[in-house]
Amino acid sequence: MDEQELENSGVSIHSGFPNAAVGSSARLLDLNRLLIKHPAATYLMRLGSNEWSDRGMFAGDIVIVDRSLEPKKQDTVIWGEGEQFIVGLFKDAPKDTEIWGTVTSIIHQLEK
Repeated sequence: MDEQELENSGVSIHSGFPNAAVGSSARLLDLNRLLIKHPAATYLMRLGSNEWSDRGMFAGDIVIVDRSLEPKKQDTVIWGEGEQFIVGLFKDAPKDTEIWGTVTSIIHQLEK
């Protein structure tokens, strides 16, 4: 059976990387749908230092912060301190401080 006969018989033939511009079977990659669960309560913030590089967050990275989540002990969270925001672990946050939001994702650009 040649390639044309296989296609006519309903057999699907795939080779190489699929072309996203061809065919309706290709699903769109929607970063909003993948990374943001609660749009009305989600904010993007750009980090200003490398203080959290051990957790994969570097200066210039964008963190996605969800204000609707109840943070857990090991979550990375944001809280306010004076005129600035602080990034830290929930378990290390000052006891009387209000947690502003929970970091859910990090966008790390290799080239700016």
